[in-house]
Amino acid sequence: MKLRIFVPPDERPAAGARWPWILLDASHGLLREDATPLSGMPRASEAELVLPAARVLFARLRLPRVGGATLRELLPFAVEDRLLADPSHIHAVAGPTDARGETLVAVIDREWLAAALEALAGVGIHPANAWCESALPGGEAGTWDLVLGRARALLADDAGAGVAFDRGAGTELPLALRIALDESSARGERPRTIRVHGEGDAALPDVAPWSADTGVAFERGASWEEIARREPRRGAIDLLPRDGRAGRSKLGRLHVPRAAWALVAAIAMLQLALDGARTWSLSRERAALAARAQAVFREAFPQAKAVVDARLQMERNLAELRRSRGLAAGDDFLTRLTEAARASHGPVRAIEYANGRVEVQPGAGAALAEAKQ
Repeated sequence: MKLRIFVPPDERPAAGARWPWILLDASHGLLREDATPLSGMPRASEAELVLPAARVLFARLRLPRVGGATLRELLPFAVEDRLLADPSHIHAVAGPTDARGETLVAVIDREWLAAALEALAGVGIHPANAWCESALPGGEAGTWDLVLGRARALLADDAGAGVAFDRGAGTELPLALRIALDESSARGERPRTIRVHGEGDAALPDVAPWSADTGVAFERGASWEEIARREPRRGAIDLLPRDGRAGRSKLGRLHVPRAAWALVAAIAMLQLALDGARTWSLSRERAALAARAQAVFREAFPQAKAVVDARLQMERNLAELRRSRGLAAGDDFLTRLTEAARASHGPVRAIEYANGRVEVQPGAGAALAEAKQ
């Protein structure tokens, strides 16, 4: 069984708001339909959402040829000019690309969709797909669908792009429909036929004058209630986020404006520049110290033919000088002990070293020799 849920277009549906739904069997036959609060919905092996066209914007864009993951990150920015909205607040999905190289893109408010998914998850419903309601009617090339209710209207073209608008009180051709026809003519995709469907008990106007006015054949079609039970058209755009299959892109999850990302990038560039300048300065200082050390070494040991490591060669030469003069090299205790040994005239009984001083206690033989002297 499949549970198809029609999400209300309200900004934030009230806790007890009634959500329309239909329950379909395995062969897509209708089992039940109703409008109940979320807690009153039946459970099924599969659930899907039908999103109101008033919440979905469709645009045709020429997109760069990049990988799928990169394209998903770029799409919100690609439609930014069309929406005048923060890209981090929108969820965009690319659909089919036409013969002119233009891709149909569906856009929806990320927070609104996330709130609907969260409300459904609260009652244990996790939908597998989310379609715009414009994906349900039609699907035939050259044929559009117009749904007229008491107060609202929905126009879906043959690619599945939809637009919702208020239905006027008169019987004249809706302005939104006339604009859509003009735009399709500019693209060379003007429809041949427009099927007109009624929603609920809404009365349909006489469409013969519309056909005469536009040169497009208007004909009556099935009711919206019947269309709502159909499967979405082939290639319909699935608006359910990938990571919620309530997902968001990494950039969108952070809700960070582009200006903040630019500031972070500028700070990182500045830090790299400062680190580079500091490294260059330290390198120059090290080179200067090495040159100074080499000069000191050559001044102390002018006979040296080559200077590879001035410090190491200096230490070795000093140690050699100490050894040649009978001094211990490199250790203060050994140096002091050497001096004490030279001053001693016989065996010693004990040696004490503290605070840099060596004290020698002479043995009995040395004391007697000193007494005889």
